[in-house]
Amino acid sequence: MESTIEKIDNKTNRNKGDNKRFTAPQIPKLNFNGRKEPLHDTTWIVVRADFTDMGGRPLAPGTVFWESPDVWVQSSAGINQPVPGENNTVFARINNYGLQNATGIMVKFWWADPSLAITEATAHLIGTGFVDVPSGWSVTLQCPAPWVPVVENGGHECLIAEAFIQVTDPLTAPMDPMDDRHVGQKNEQLLLLPKGAKFVTKVRAANITDSRKELRFDVQALHFDPEHPLVKMRAASLPANVKPAGTTMPVALQFHESHPNFISKSILFAERMILRGLEKIEEELVEALEHSQVTHKAHFEPWESRVLEMTGEVPEDAEVGQSYLFRIEQRIGNMVTGGYTVHIVVV
Repeated sequence: MESTIEKIDNKTNRNKGDNKRFTAPQIPKLNFNGRKEPLHDTTWIVVRADFTDMGGRPLAPGTVFWESPDVWVQSSAGINQPVPGENNTVFARINNYGLQNATGIMVKFWWADPSLAITEATAHLIGTGFVDVPSGWSVTLQCPAPWVPVVENGGHECLIAEAFIQVTDPLTAPMDPMDDRHVGQKNEQLLLLPKGAKFVTKVRAANITDSRKELRFDVQALHFDPEHPLVKMRAASLPANVKPAGTTMPVALQFHESHPNFISKSILFAERMILRGLEKIEEELVEALEHSQVTHKAHFEPWESRVLEMTGEVPEDAEVGQSYLFRIEQRIGNMVTGGYTVHIVVV
């Protein structure tokens, strides 16, 4: 098991490769979801949801919580390109924004089937490591056990890292990065395809409540930013001339199975989602409607699970290096309960 340590620049919330001893500066009060709070005098362990995340929870409605920059995998194919059937190495970056050194942090690494709703009942433990993180630093920890993605999913499983101190800085909402700063989730897939190629991305949709619900699925086409840090992480796996697409790629949604399955109940997870999310958030819903390229709705029984397929075809006039970026979001009412990001690059 290996780890590397980096100093946190509190002005930009970026990590610097500077291993000099760090003296915590006088930091002004931070805005945590509208509440003015000072940094804690204790540890403040965070596995970030995005590059601006300082640990305020719950995250704002509509936040993309499944693209954590602090969870990734390295394989023979590169960064965030898992290869089924061989040993892959999973990493997590643990940040300590508190004013007290954090010792004995337990870090759990998990994988789950590509899913729009991951619970503790659907995840599989890869390995557990331990690490210390001084105040104002971040540490990158390698999972002590290799991860061998399953062939059935083509290696495109979801990854989760949980970093916590059991007594003094514990998990408060396992598997839920919306409610718990200790949890980071990576639900992403990179596809390198030639022009004219057809593709199918399969993700598992689930009703994580104990009552019948209408689930809504939105596919949003996003602007591709070649300077985004997550894209730069994959630079070695991408064409040198990667750029935004100049054409639109049509996609469709459909269910793969004629007969639904059911997942194991996770009452605690369901209760958290219901308590937080069944409020009316009309602004969020309107914004999703305006930006959705495809919308699909279906009624699900309690704990029902189905495989949702997003299908598409790379345009024949696409150029090498052009990139298409899609997010699949699952909603119950106005509440986002999960998501999956698909990045397609023409090769």
